[in-house]
Amino acid sequence: MEKNRLSLILNFLSFIIYGLLLVGCASNEVQMTNKQTLFNNCMSTFEDEAKCKKLLDKSEEDLRTEEEKKRIIRESLTQEERDGLKIRSKLKDDLQNQTKPFVKTYIGEPDKTEAGGDREYWVYTRPIARYSVEHDPDEEITVIFRRNRVERVNHIKAETTPESNFSFKKLFDKDSKKPKPALQTETPNSQENGAEPQTK
Repeated sequence: MEKNRLSLILNFLSFIIYGLLLVGCASNEVQMTNKQTLFNNCMSTFEDEAKCKKLLDKSEEDLRTEEEKKRIIRESLTQEERDGLKIRSKLKDDLQNQTKPFVKTYIGEPDKTEAGGDREYWVYTRPIARYSVEHDPDEEITVIFRRNRVERVNHIKAETTPESNFSFKKLFDKDSKKPKPALQTETPNSQENGAEPQTK
């Protein structure tokens, strides 16, 4: 009976919090007030502070989106953990053509795996690498295997990481390398030297 009541309260709390998120109650003050109200309602029903805190925390955790969870993990990194992040370019070089056991040893178990055709995708959503020591961790690293060897490594950069100035279009744009023709102008002494005046 107690279990059913707890489950009912949990569902009710989840519904309330979800509803609040939908209507955009983003103010911390409003959220704190609503949390306090939910906590008070739980206490008046169960009179058990520990259980009510646990229910409230679990409801909030369940309603967090994947993006919010990733953001919280990135923001809570210690300096030591940030220093341990791989530099993205080195990570890609080191993993190229490597085996699954090597990848597991190098960056650990993936957060999720997917398969498609003859390829397997190991997705790392936790902080693994970054562009440079000055930048935030990449949002996601995907290691793509083909025939049990790393074919390539893709990444989704952090929003704070600037775009690269390098462009293949600039590299192969032949017109941009051609010198511009100099403008021809008439000099005042061109007729004095016997030069024919230019006609339009």
